[in-house]
Amino acid sequence: MARDQADSLRSQRAFTRRLSTSKKGSHARKIAVTSGKGGVGKSNVSLNLAIAFGRLGKRVLLVDADTNLANIDILLGIQVHRTLADVILGSAFFSDTLINGPEGIQIMPGSSGAVEMLDKDDVVRERVLAAFDELEMQYDIVLIDTGAGLSESILQFVTSADDVVLVTNSEPTAITDAYAMLKVANFRNPAINAHVVINLAPNPHVAKETFEKLQLAVRNFLQFDINLLGWLPIDSSIPLAVAERTPFLVRFPRSAASTAMVMMAHKLLKIPIREELDKTSFISRIFKLRGEG
Repeated sequence: MARDQADSLRSQRAFTRRLSTSKKGSHARKIAVTSGKGGVGKSNVSLNLAIAFGRLGKRVLLVDADTNLANIDILLGIQVHRTLADVILGSAFFSDTLINGPEGIQIMPGSSGAVEMLDKDDVVRERVLAAFDELEMQYDIVLIDTGAGLSESILQFVTSADDVVLVTNSEPTAITDAYAMLKVANFRNPAINAHVVINLAPNPHVAKETFEKLQLAVRNFLQFDINLLGWLPIDSSIPLAVAERTPFLVRFPRSAASTAMVMMAHKLLKIPIREELDKTSFISRIFKLRGEG
């Protein structure tokens, strides 16, 4: 317990320092992490990527937006008391839902059906939009762990983000489903900025070959480009960390997987946000798209 409290205090102090020294008045960069199918390690990538950004000095909010299988709390071994649903119902403020994570990141736990609940009351929706808009200005990066698949709520998260990190692996079904996600997302938002992570690749050759298959299909049939953000190797530290409910970047910071994750975070930060994307808040974009749908 003492160690947990000490870690929590260190995380809070790290976040407070970043908040006090950062620029105010600009919205965070919104990054949606998604996958065409479940079981490819999307949430683990989301969590460790958020921690990597935190290690690089960024103020990070990780939103668990998987309305069906929210599990960031499980990966961290923490207990959730308040979620976005409580904010919508008026029983909590946004600040009440936030949980301090490693490297000063903050986490908004997931809640089944929370986004859909916002459709039911215009007054509540406007209040939440305003609160989330203000909340975003406290961060450099808002990283959204979406669900897997092509449901309407997932596509709204994906097509509303500045960047999309698509997690897949070398299995043919995973590649096919990743292509399907890119096809639908690009149709709904041609300005989509897609970056691919090949997870659990046995070697660089397989990772490159997997990406090139996906890239060739996207170029030939969808006529746009995707970017290889990087790949995570098959690394024994990953399942060990999951079993211990500790992010592998924290538990095994010098592992091959951790090194690869930090490199991907560096690379993504160097990629500029496309100017054609509007600068409104993430949640506001979602409901703008809903209104147009």
